[in-house]
This record gives sequence, C-alpha cells and structure tokens, in this order.
Amino acid sequence: MTTFDPHKSLGFQCEITLKAFIRNLSQRLDGTGISPTQFRALAHLMADGPQVQAELCELLSISPPSMVKLIDRMERDGWVVRQADALDRRVNKVACTEQAKEIWEEATIHSINLLEQAYRGIDPDEIESAIRLLMRIRKNLETPRNDDQKKKSKTKCADILVD
Repeated sequence: MTTFDPHKSLGFQCEITLKAFIRNLSQRLDGTGISPTQFRALAHLMADGPQVQAELCELLSISPPSMVKLIDRMERDGWVVRQADALDRRVNKVACTEQAKEIWEEATIHSINLLEQAYRGIDPDEIESAIRLLMRIRKNLETPRNDDQKKKSKTKCADILVD
C-alpha cells in the first residue's frame, strides 16, 4: 500500500510556508493598524481592481460573515468603498480609496522587506521558476478532471430520471 507523506507534498509545503509568511508579516505590520488579512485583501484589490465580496471570500479563504466584518472595518477606516456593480445592481464590488493607496505604500515596504528575507540566498531565476510552477499547478487544480465531469453528467441524468 502506498502511503502519503505530507512532507513530500508541494501543497503541504505551500501551506506551512504561507503560515510562515503570514506570521512574519503579522510581526512586521504590528503597530501599523494593518492586519495580515487586511493586507491580503488590499493586495488583491490593488493588483486586480474592484472585487465582488464573494470573490474576496474565496481569495482570502474566509467566510462571508467574516468578510462583511472585514469590509465594514476597512470601510469605516476609509480604505475601501462598496460600489454597485454596473451590470448587476444587486451585487456590490469593493474598491480601494485614495487613503488605501497611501496605506498600501506603507504596507509595501514591509512586504518588500519580508520577501527579501524569504528569498535570501535564492537565485532570482529560481523564484521565477517557482512562481511559474505554482501558477501551472493552480491552473491544473482549477480545471475540472474528466472524471469529475463524468460524475456531474451522471448526477444530472439521475436527477432528471428521478424528477
């Protein structure tokens, strides 16, 4: 029988590395008024522009009630605003304010210092290769497997027969 060794799993290594990044970032942000979760939300908003709350929940892996509290806090602090989506007024998008951009500049300094520590002794080409590799893995995981598609098709057919 084949056994799973989590220490040889890239996913497991990514998880514990992410925790180390967040722990270190939290220490660096201490006293700035920016939490690691706020930092991660700002990172997505700054990089990709306004986001629907549900998308942010998925990106940050937090529950919808936690996301509402996070956005409420960030809105109260003047970092984000909720905007009605142009195509669907029932949907709110979260967007950064000018004040958030100023906060982001401060947070960026801490982030750059963190990355310098994390990447110490690692060739920049290795970093680029690792980023490309992780992007490919993420794409593979976001693409449904053929087996999964077959199961969905069978479920739909069974549901039709039962109705």
